[in-house]
Amino acid sequence: MSTWRAVQEALYQRWDERWRDASKPVTPVQFDNEKIDPPDGPWVKVMVRGRPGGPGTIGRPGNRKMDRAGVVYIDLREPPLRGVGDLSDRAEQARAVFENCRLEPHDIRFGVVDIGDEGLVDNGRWWGVTVEARFDYEELK
Repeated sequence: MSTWRAVQEALYQRWDERWRDASKPVTPVQFDNEKIDPPDGPWVKVMVRGRPGGPGTIGRPGNRKMDRAGVVYIDLREPPLRGVGDLSDRAEQARAVFENCRLEPHDIRFGVVDIGDEGLVDNGRWWGVTVEARFDYEELK
């Protein structure tokens, strides 16, 4: 039973911890509200967004369970013309951070995490792909 702020913080923390372990060398990360001067090599942007939830329950204040949902968007970028293998590997690493897991104490639940289509983005400046990790949780009101 968590607030949106607690959920966001838990998701950013999990990303930070798991990405440092999976990405060797560590690919530079830009979180949602940070400014980045993209390097000449690969980099990643991580964003957490809320989405419409479910109906929740009706009850007395303090006993209403609100069904909430959201998506973690992971934008992976690298300079074009360097092949697709490294970007595909990083997309799989990003998927593994959230796929089929449950984060306590917030009871944030993930199922399948989708890797989008790779292609040129930002007017051809980058070769990129977006990984989308949908999640659900409950908030007590």
